[in-house]
Amino acid sequence: MKCPFCGQNVSSVYYSTSCPSCSKALHTCRTCSFYSPSSHYGCRESVDELVQDKDRPNFCDYFRLTENTLGGEKNASKAEDVFNSFFNI
Repeated sequence: MKCPFCGQNVSSVYYSTSCPSCSKALHTCRTCSFYSPSSHYGCRESVDELVQDKDRPNFCDYFRLTENTLGGEKNASKAEDVFNSFFNI
């Protein structure tokens, strides 16, 4: 597994696991592969309770560390650059 923030290898993720490289909490909604802001309670799984702070560790049993890197601003900027180059803008 890799940290979705910095790409550092992480052997396993538990509630209190932080990345050894960037020190960010890893067992959070935003680092989960089921996280989806447009879904009910922000999750594609059928969770019973809303997690208010999506950046803090939680005890969700559905948690699976995402394989994508976070940093949506970087990804959005990259997508915009590709779009603009496609249309020669």
